[in-house]
Amino acid sequence: YGLELEQIKGTVSADTFKEPTQREDSKKVIKKLFEERYQTVLKPTENDILLMLAAKCHLGTKNISNSMKSYVFSRRSDGLHIIHLGKTWEKLMLASRVLAIIEQEGIYITFSTSKSRRPAIKLAKYIGGKTNQDRFVPGTFTNSLEEPTILVCMDPMTDFQAIQESSKCNMPVVAFTNTHSLHKYVDLVIPCNNMGSQSLGVMCWLLSRAILRIRGILNYDLSWDVLPDMFFHPDFQEGDEQEGHIQEHPYEPLRKPGAWNTLVPFTTNQVGFRYEMQDTSNCWSQDVLNQQILPSFELGNWANDIITLEQKRQFELPGASLNNWTDDIPEEQEEQREEGWGSESFSNTSTLFTPSKTPWDN
Repeated sequence: YGLELEQIKGTVSADTFKEPTQREDSKKVIKKLFEERYQTVLKPTENDILLMLAAKCHLGTKNISNSMKSYVFSRRSDGLHIIHLGKTWEKLMLASRVLAIIEQEGIYITFSTSKSRRPAIKLAKYIGGKTNQDRFVPGTFTNSLEEPTILVCMDPMTDFQAIQESSKCNMPVVAFTNTHSLHKYVDLVIPCNNMGSQSLGVMCWLLSRAILRIRGILNYDLSWDVLPDMFFHPDFQEGDEQEGHIQEHPYEPLRKPGAWNTLVPFTTNQVGFRYEMQDTSNCWSQDVLNQQILPSFELGNWANDIITLEQKRQFELPGASLNNWTDDIPEEQEEQREEGWGSESFSNTSTLFTPSKTPWDN
């Protein structure tokens, strides 16, 4: 740029700086002419601003910290603070210029919430950094498990453990901050809405695109093939509610609160009602229903029925009879029954254990 500035100086006459009406310094005039001839490629386009507005990147919270007052544009009637998107873009381009000159292995991206998981992983994928896949393990930096050059945080309020360890390792920190966030141990702040999945996804998409453009991988005149939707956290609850609504749609009339409580009197005059029953009031002695439904059988003496040999073998007792159940007792059990407490054999043996007479019995 030094040669270009010399050419611009040559085109500007010395009289322009001596006019009393023109109060600008020579440096300001040169800078103005340089910007008119060479437009900076880091300026946002209209589509970029509309994309940030559609993703609600400018919406803050009702609370505000002292360190974030300079990044707030105004306050709405409902109490939400509006973030200045011009300052957001300046900080975003500054962070992209810092991250572009650092080696890919030296960039470490941290997240602690489910909404910031996908944006952090996609950002690490496209710029070539590392990230904690699930939970940031305390002692990752202080115990030399990871030795990155710079740290990128999705939210300094939830990633305080990583920021605190980075301060002990002399590691610069780049963080996406909201209006209520604190800037302790944070070196570069990107003010935006870091609580929404779409806003955080758009900011990570813009940051990764700017880094790739500065590195020379992407062209400034062409659009990026990757859509911002790839950086959004998928909302599974909305999908589950839609699927459940589709499944429960045929049963919507039954879900009404008055469907089961209404008592409608039952009548036989309804359309399609059929009640068929044979008249048995005249002859109760003839069991008409049993004759039609139940099978016919005769009651008699079961002992007189002829029993085959196969049926006798099922009892496992030879010569079993169905006439008298006492005959089925085997002889071995009868002998054991005679040797009970009241048997003669027990009375004979009991005399052996009776005590003998003593002189005191008389």
